Amino acid sequence: MIKQKKAYWIGGVFNLQERWAEILAIFILVIGFLVALWARSAVVTYMVILLSGIISGRGFLARKYTHRIAYILILIFYLIGFLLGSFYGKSKYILVLFILGMWIGYVLHEREII
Repeated sequence: MIKQKKAYWIGGVFNLQERWAEILAIFILVIGFLVALWARSAVVTYMVILLSGIISGRGFLARKYTHRIAYILILIFYLIGFLLGSFYGKSKYILVLFILGMWIGYVLHEREII
């Protein structure tokens, strides 16, 4: 048990090779929060989340066979950060537009339209 704890900590520094997805997810959560704070109206919030969904749909297609769980974790943290920071717009509309944007981005890149 002690050896396992030491595997994550090397010289007092967090081992990035083992926990890269979690560290990146926390960073992305902060970025999602800041992006949502930047949007000062509901329309801008909806447009930003739709475009974020389209971009993440392309990333979802690119990670079709590798690192899919880590990518989903990062997307969930981005969405949580965005929802926490969005004071304008309803949460269910944000979720629907993000999922719709992901689907649009996935289909457009899968068919090589974009």
